[in-house]
Amino acid sequence: MSTPTPHFDAHDVALRNAVAAVRRHRRRRLLLEGLAATVAASLAALLLTAALRSLMGPGADTVVAVRVIGYLLIVGAMARFLVWPLLGHISDARLALYVEEQAPRLKQTLLSAVHELEQPPATRSSPALAARVIDDAVLAVGALEQGAVLERPRARRAIGVLAGAGVTGLLLVVVGPNAMREAGRLLFVPWTASASEPAFAVMVRPGNVTVPRGAALDVRADLRGFTAGEAEIVFRPDSATEWIRLLMQRDSTGSGFTGRLFDLLVPMTYFIEADGMRSPEFAIAVVDLPAVSQVDLELRFPAYTRLPMEEIEKGGDVAAILGTMVRVLGTVTMPVQGGMLRFDDGTTLALTVDASGGVVGEFRLTRDGFYRIDLTAPDGVLVPGMVQYAITALEDRAPGVRIETPGRDIKVTSTEEVAIAVRATDDYGITHLELRYRVNGGAEKQIALSEAKVRNGLDLRAVHTLFLEEVTLEPGDLIAYHAVARDGAGQTASSDIYFLEIRPFGLNYRAGEEGEAGGGAGGEGGEGGDQNATPDQLAARQKELVAGTFNWVRDSAKTAPRVRRENITTLAIAQGKLRSDVAGLGGRIAGRQLAAEDTAFITVKAELDSSLRHMKDAEESLGLGRSAAALASEQRALQHIQRAQAVFRDIEIRRQQQQGGGGGGGGGGGGQRPEDLADLFELDTDKLRNQYEAVQQQRTQSAQQEVDEAAERLRQLASRQQQENERAQRQAEALRQRLGQEMGSGGGGGGSAQRDLARAAEEEARRLERLARERSSPLLADAARRTQEAADAMRRASTGAAGQGNAALDRLRGATRNADDAKRQGVTDDIRQLDDRARALEQEQAEVARAVAGLPSAAPTERATQVRALDQRKDAMGQEIERLQAEAERVARDARRDQPRAAQSLEGASTAIREGRLADRVDYSKRVMRSGSPEYVRAFEQQIGEQVAAVREQVTAAAGAVGESDAVRQERALDRTRDLVRGMESLRDRTESGAN
Repeated sequence: MSTPTPHFDAHDVALRNAVAAVRRHRRRRLLLEGLAATVAASLAALLLTAALRSLMGPGADTVVAVRVIGYLLIVGAMARFLVWPLLGHISDARLALYVEEQAPRLKQTLLSAVHELEQPPATRSSPALAARVIDDAVLAVGALEQGAVLERPRARRAIGVLAGAGVTGLLLVVVGPNAMREAGRLLFVPWTASASEPAFAVMVRPGNVTVPRGAALDVRADLRGFTAGEAEIVFRPDSATEWIRLLMQRDSTGSGFTGRLFDLLVPMTYFIEADGMRSPEFAIAVVDLPAVSQVDLELRFPAYTRLPMEEIEKGGDVAAILGTMVRVLGTVTMPVQGGMLRFDDGTTLALTVDASGGVVGEFRLTRDGFYRIDLTAPDGVLVPGMVQYAITALEDRAPGVRIETPGRDIKVTSTEEVAIAVRATDDYGITHLELRYRVNGGAEKQIALSEAKVRNGLDLRAVHTLFLEEVTLEPGDLIAYHAVARDGAGQTASSDIYFLEIRPFGLNYRAGEEGEAGGGAGGEGGEGGDQNATPDQLAARQKELVAGTFNWVRDSAKTAPRVRRENITTLAIAQGKLRSDVAGLGGRIAGRQLAAEDTAFITVKAELDSSLRHMKDAEESLGLGRSAAALASEQRALQHIQRAQAVFRDIEIRRQQQQGGGGGGGGGGGGQRPEDLADLFELDTDKLRNQYEAVQQQRTQSAQQEVDEAAERLRQLASRQQQENERAQRQAEALRQRLGQEMGSGGGGGGSAQRDLARAAEEEARRLERLARERSSPLLADAARRTQEAADAMRRASTGAAGQGNAALDRLRGATRNADDAKRQGVTDDIRQLDDRARALEQEQAEVARAVAGLPSAAPTERATQVRALDQRKDAMGQEIERLQAEAERVARDARRDQPRAAQSLEGASTAIREGRLADRVDYSKRVMRSGSPEYVRAFEQQIGEQVAAVREQVTAAAGAVGESDAVRQERALDRTRDLVRGMESLRDRTESGAN
């Protein structure tokens, strides 16, 4: 055998180095993939562990099972995807085949070179050819960066999986649910001190403890690794053999349970049990030190409430109105030098020793908190109290006030007498009630309603008559009025604002200035003028701005600063937009030179210009936050707009008289511009009408849904309160049965469940107050008041005050009935509004039909003007028919449960509109009016009138069917039966208590 030449050795070494580089890149990729698979398996094990712990529940077997399954999953993934691929050996030939498969462009070059490499140089048939093949293979592999290009895509995918699984698992353990953290602790840190503790445990405080004889003890239990519906204190005296169980209360955070052991006279052993899990047993040692065995309270309420002093025996927790003086009387187990009340904010109050040997102290209730009673033993040793008592400050709510009559905006003459009825309510009594009003935005006047009659000091009603003839008023003037009530604490409340708009005594039929001939006979034609008067859309928008600003002032104390700023900015923008619209209207009056035809337009233009000045002042005042100045300017602007409208109505009536009263030769109206005067005021407002009504419909639907949801939440609260009352009654009976046993301890909850219910009721009361303001609903206002009273009673019940749980339940049921009544009242109002709209639609169709019938006899120029006006009226009718159909369908859905007959009639009306294609027929009638014969036109209009009348009859039938359904009457009867049964049970309990 010949010795290989150095030339061939160099080629072989280069190829072997290239193959080794490919092998290294492959192993690095296998390592990344193995790590990614292992981390992904660890994440799966974490999720599986949390799921198994949830399914199997707490226990040592669960810990073993989840660890075994989790470790098997992780180890299996590591062995399969990490250890096995890295330990497996692959020959150069198989590696070359792998490279050729990944890079087909090599065309077997590397495989051939490796084959040559495996043969000794001396045995190669053509050393030069072998050297060339090896060089080509080295160059080809080098172009692949020794295999890095082949492995890079899979390596990147592995890095992505590794990072994603690792970050996901870390987030689940660090910021995820507690179950994930416990699962991670079980799997990944089993050797730490915290992991050596049970994964599922009941943590108890204070555990082993020493207490003075006769004292009480608060016990708290926190659950680790699991949740439970309830927990029990299980205890027994050391001298007894039977265990006693007492139900604990869930705390306000929902993460643990609290309970209280009273009158501890002998050493005891206790533990906590929840969902089958038990805590270790703990010992309560009893020593002869002074302790508070009983706490009695005397509550002296503020003088303005006119409430008598209330005594609470065997209490401690305080729930009373702010400013109440609380006298604490602690009964001690042995003589003491003194004591102190220690509050949660660190302040203390010294207690004195009374004649009976107990400790006495007094404090004013100013905030929520806690307190405990520390005692000073005869030898001067301070004995800390073992129980914390809750302090709940009940707020004195502002009074509620509303205007019952007329309770809406009305139009009156300047000589009428308007009776205004005001009702105010308060939880502790109204001390002052007055009526306030402004004339045309002038100075505010106040009228004290001292003649009011008081019922129980809580409900006050007054009536005052405004004699308008005592005020100089003219058509278009405005009186804005509202009521203000004040309670004994000095809190004030205001009703919504309402308006009295001064209208003329009758319609003005004076002759037009264009000629006496046309006006002389026009008097008889004015009767229908008021029916065709233009809707006062601009004045309505200004009136909404006045009410919005008034509500902003009234509710500012209850609104967050950011919301207040947003609201007043919205009002300023709306005022600016309205000012622009009114300015545009004035510009059109001037541009059309209408003053040359009727000098009354000069007055209209002057009134509009005056309103613009006040609108500008109001806009600037709103922008600067000067609400009082803005409100006055807004009312003055409204006054001028309404005066312009009053003059405009006169103009419109005169033109109608001239067109109708002149006959064929009346020239008074013949020279007028053909545009309809109503277009002047409706040009801007018509563009917004559909959008406004759509928004109003959406608001109505949303408000109705909110009332439904509120009623359902009130029912749930009442159900929870009833369950709480029953639970408290069962616990009290259990305690009475055990009082006869040899040991003197008892247990009870801290009232946290009742306080949670109170918080939920207060939140619901706030929602109802908002709904009551938005809908101006006295029923919802009463529901809000009853719900808040229920919340106060719940807080009182949490302190052990007798009868407060039943009082809360009564008020919740009353609030539920109010909410249901408000819902039914809302549906009833909607049905009646639909009836009014259907009647107005029927009347409009009759008038249009009469106008269409008179077209053939009109002059050509007159006919063109009338056709354009009729087109506009028919377009408006078509839109109203579509809205009527949509609204009828919505109200039918809302009324289906409580008003089934009314809902059926409304569905019939909607079906008649839809199947009769009424809106399309009205639209088609415009073409018939232009091209059809007079007989056909009259017949077609008659058919439309018959269809509209049929729809109106269905809606009217729905309005007539409004009333309480059988289900509602049965529900009310059942409520009355429950109230009667509860009253009899209360009477029985009081009788038994007196006998004992």
